[in-house]
Amino acid sequence: MKRFGKVIIGLAIFFVGIAFSVLLWITRPEAAKKENVVNLPVVEYMTVSKGEEVFQLPSQGIIQPDKRTQLSAEVGGKVIEVSPAFEAGMQVAKGDILIRIDKTDYEAIEAQAASTLAEAEVTLVSEEAKADQAMRDWRRLGNPGEPTELLARKPQLNSARARVASARAALAKAKNDVERTTVRAPYDGVIASTSTELGNYLAPAAPVAEIYTASPFEVRLPLSVDSAAFLPGNAKGEPTGTAKIQATAAGKTRRWKAEIVRSEGEIDRATRSLYLIARIGAPIDPGGIEMRPGLYVDASIPSRPLPDVAKIPFRAFRDLNEVVIITESNQIDFRKVTVIHREGDFVYVSDGLKEGEKVTLTELPDLVAGMKVDASPAKTPTEKSATSISE
Repeated sequence: MKRFGKVIIGLAIFFVGIAFSVLLWITRPEAAKKENVVNLPVVEYMTVSKGEEVFQLPSQGIIQPDKRTQLSAEVGGKVIEVSPAFEAGMQVAKGDILIRIDKTDYEAIEAQAASTLAEAEVTLVSEEAKADQAMRDWRRLGNPGEPTELLARKPQLNSARARVASARAALAKAKNDVERTTVRAPYDGVIASTSTELGNYLAPAAPVAEIYTASPFEVRLPLSVDSAAFLPGNAKGEPTGTAKIQATAAGKTRRWKAEIVRSEGEIDRATRSLYLIARIGAPIDPGGIEMRPGLYVDASIPSRPLPDVAKIPFRAFRDLNEVVIITESNQIDFRKVTVIHREGDFVYVSDGLKEGEKVTLTELPDLVAGMKVDASPAKTPTEKSATSISE
């Protein structure tokens, strides 16, 4: 009887446990259901706009005068007079006397040449009279035909004429030598340096001074072959245009305009550069450093107008010739482009992009073609140009 009671109690405990478990299962709290959310990378883009563009080609150079001449002594002698303007940096006018060389010896040679010419002319007159007398005697004696050249004194006459011509040339040279003892400025200019002084003895062809024109000035501007291809040209194919020149000193900047007048024609083999010669006109602004030979300047040369070109920020590039675009389904894609020029923070693209396409401006790591993104238009970028020179 006791054993039967224990069984009944055990079964009761078992069923109570099952009932309690069912109750817990029925009354369990349900977990809130959440939808899976995918966080897309946020990127900014710009819309491609193609049109006619003119960009600035940077260059630099050293100011040099239009003409620079090394003056030399044409005759030798002692320097007996020096002009007060015969100093480096002094301006002189065409024909101004710079130095005088002692001309005593040359005047003596001139006098001797004049005497030799007078004697030669006397001899010529005498020979002409003798030749005329010989012809009269030939005819008076009734000789037929013409006399020989020797009887007609033609050799003597030719010799006398040659001596006169030689004496005249010697006299002209002697007069020129006297004139050459005075060294004059060949044009309006500035004396760059002097090589002699009062009391010095100069040999023929000895350097006297170096002089250069005060205006106009020129600057030699190198451009790479690729950049030079974008320059405007004339009917002969020579590059033309107007360059903007600037120089900065002590915090002040001065600007000029320079007209491209020619190119040197030959391409430098070492640098693959074409050198342009630009003639500098009046300054654009009055302040700043003065224009002088040897001044280093920066230059900016506008290209010819190029049609169907897109201007893209440099940060849009994945590498040197590839940009990231956003498709109509907001997916990433890569596009090869043709870069023709970079100017500051912007790049000019001629091929590879279409009007209205979206170019990504946001840098993202681990980009994969086909990746979905959350794209929004970028704010208007501030255009910067490190190479152009403003007006």
